[in-house]
Amino acid sequence: MALDRRALIGTGLALGAAGSARAAPSPFQHGVASGEPTAASVLLWTRLTGVGEAAGRWRLARDPQMRDVVAQGEFTARAERDFTVKVEPTGLTPGTDYWYRFEAAGAVSPVGRTRTLASAPLDELNLVVACCAMYTMGRFHGYRAIAERPQLDAVLFVGDYIYEYGASNYPGMATLRPADPPHDTLTLSDYRRRFAQARTDADLQAAHARAPWICTWDDHEIANDDWTGGAQGHAAERQGDWEIRKAAAVRAYYEWMPIRDPEPNDPYAIQRAAAFGDLATLIVPETRLKARDQQLNVQRDLDFTTGPDGAKVPDIDGFRRKIAAPEREMLGAQQLNWLAREVEGSVAAGRPWVLLGSATIMGDYDYPDMSDFAPASGQLKGFFEMTRLQIPLLNLDAWSGYGAERQRVYDILRKARANTVVLSGDSHMAFANELHDAQGQVALEVAATTITGPSLGAVLAMTEAPLGERLAANNRDIAWCDHRSIGFIALRLTRETVDAEFISVVDPRGSDPTTQLARRATAVAGEPWRFDQEM
Repeated sequence: MALDRRALIGTGLALGAAGSARAAPSPFQHGVASGEPTAASVLLWTRLTGVGEAAGRWRLARDPQMRDVVAQGEFTARAERDFTVKVEPTGLTPGTDYWYRFEAAGAVSPVGRTRTLASAPLDELNLVVACCAMYTMGRFHGYRAIAERPQLDAVLFVGDYIYEYGASNYPGMATLRPADPPHDTLTLSDYRRRFAQARTDADLQAAHARAPWICTWDDHEIANDDWTGGAQGHAAERQGDWEIRKAAAVRAYYEWMPIRDPEPNDPYAIQRAAAFGDLATLIVPETRLKARDQQLNVQRDLDFTTGPDGAKVPDIDGFRRKIAAPEREMLGAQQLNWLAREVEGSVAAGRPWVLLGSATIMGDYDYPDMSDFAPASGQLKGFFEMTRLQIPLLNLDAWSGYGAERQRVYDILRKARANTVVLSGDSHMAFANELHDAQGQVALEVAATTITGPSLGAVLAMTEAPLGERLAANNRDIAWCDHRSIGFIALRLTRETVDAEFISVVDPRGSDPTTQLARRATAVAGEPWRFDQEM
């Protein structure tokens, strides 16, 4: 998200009484996880802690009691991988639930549940879309709610699994839980520790143990607003070489996430496509490190002309031309060609839906004039005044800052006649969008807000201001927006309809884990969203 958040805002063995000893901590302190599901295979993940390089066994069964074992094998956790373990059993039955566990150092891991993709006709698909997990700023209640969902085929996590910040970067908002390490992540050790900290949370472990995850990164797994050559959140004079930091972050990501390692000559090959039977194809491109050009910036890139009275006038038309410049890329030609093949292949296979995962929001929008809510002074006053321009602001890092590349994606979808739902995140707001180009509606979109908070409404001190309402009223693509929301999306797909439930966390910084249905949006392919009344 294009937001300068800085300005804007060794376990030992304990001895018991009478000479007895407590059991050593389990080496499986970070739980288990699965990902990369196909119709015949799935990737399983765990990590060993406190036992050094050790060998162990894994088992996969058809039942949670682990009696009907269908696959098993050995592994070794090595220091060069931060003692993380990945195995990938194959030859599995499509569309089937499996349970798995690991054994090492005389201990047994928790049992995880996973599922292969369907290959036969499929009438219903249940996914969760989540993003933006700030361990330091909110509890993981949303992850607990995901773990408790009765019907779940997979979790799509569209980025910002960790945040690189060492402390709160938001004005007036205290850190809820301290970050480890306590400074911004820069080195391989830093990023490993930040992932490890998040994965000690029992609610996150439960969500990973519930279903396979399909993951992509956004910016905060490395640094705010990153692109191929740097990041807004990276200052070389203080933080060193960008390429070294980027390589460290990417390595830690591949170690700690349930995702297949890339080929050595293509280190950012996180793009994925997965076919869910004859119902849908999920396509998730990489949008940060393969091809992305540097984001536009209002302070740097908005030029001024001289008005008749000699006053400076912002050149809004010139700024919009920069946004629409055909050379600006987010995916690049190679990925666009891959996307076209996947979309065309899905349509040719007769699947009625294409699900397009995107780390950032695809819908086009200008920020509405919110200057009537501007504070009298303080860090946020300038931002409120800037909304008078009614141009993209914080979303210049999203597709609204890459207009020509977005149109190339739309051209692919339109040419293939693909019924498409974009699944996105990043903005710390919840959206239901209807995506348009000059020819009309191209696709639908739902965007998840942050699963922990803070919401953008809280960051901008706009919880009492109608930001979401004005965004929807003033932008054709936005059917509904909640700038106060914290939570995730539960998506249900049938052959005729898509149903999105926006699940809200009631008390994100407190102890109450309650979640509730905040809004439901339903649509038939090619038609606008229909909304239930707000709950």
